Amino acid sequence: MTPLLSHLVVVDLTDGLGELAGRMLAELGARVVRAEAGQPAWSAGKTVGDAEVLLATADIVIRNPGLDHGALAAANPALIDVVVAPFLPDGPLGSRPASDLTLMARSGLMTIIGDPDRPPLTLPGQQAYALAGIQAATAALTALHARAASGRGQLVEVSAYQSAVLANYREPLTWQWTGRVGNRTGNLLVRGKSGVRQVWPCADGFVTWALVDNQPMMRGMVKAMGDAAGPLAQVDWDAILVADVPRETLVEWEAVVGAFFLRHTRAELGAMSQQAGLGLSWIDTPQDALASDHLAARGLWRDVDGVRLPGPLWVSSLDGGETE
Repeated sequence: MTPLLSHLVVVDLTDGLGELAGRMLAELGARVVRAEAGQPAWSAGKTVGDAEVLLATADIVIRNPGLDHGALAAANPALIDVVVAPFLPDGPLGSRPASDLTLMARSGLMTIIGDPDRPPLTLPGQQAYALAGIQAATAALTALHARAASGRGQLVEVSAYQSAVLANYREPLTWQWTGRVGNRTGNLLVRGKSGVRQVWPCADGFVTWALVDNQPMMRGMVKAMGDAAGPLAQVDWDAILVADVPRETLVEWEAVVGAFFLRHTRAELGAMSQQAGLGLSWIDTPQDALASDHLAARGLWRDVDGVRLPGPLWVSSLDGGETE
């Protein structure tokens, strides 16, 4: 089996920001070369070599601002030059320094992460940097398609700030259409006049489920709970809208559901959900993922310098096919 991008050479000159892009292209089969080793989690599949020499013949370079595009294009007219920056280099914030934390805050993502009665949070890891890397890899593949049609190299500029804003798809639309800024809702899924709980503890971890306007699902849950359903068994699910139920009533119902969940394991609740269509999923821990027979069968994991990391992000049945 021939990897999809095995015919491509990529030079990775990034320093943290955008580094995931090279990792993604390496997982697709490209030969990705760095001048020096990068972050271990984002460097799997890459090699260290003379990146400056390779620039003259490489297909793609992924870099941060600083090099002159004109000089790169003159030396290699077919080069796809992907520049990953905190903000668009020619924009009003082009020279402004930024960290993953400040990019997450400016994008609005931190506004909606966390509980409503507490300060905003950021997600674990360098999420804005990673989002920029995803956009950069996508842009590089798009530029490959353009090069195949025109025969000319391409310049691609990726803003980490815009990448994070694009991930926050709901709040910008809410602002555009209503003029309102979204609020942190924590563990509540807010619909209509109230909100419903989404994450629940159970006997051996956590599951995700919510009271929603899905009558067959709600009747299935009542049936699965049996005598433990209490007041839920008296509800005519065809005659109400959960979104209009006062929060005080929902809290009473959720207390009954929560007590039921605590008496069962994730596997037991998952089996009930599969049998009755309850829309419930259990939440894996990192250890669950590492011990998963399904992921092991896919050959997902590999050891990199003593650290277990995800292996191939994509697997294809193509044999010798090219994607350019």
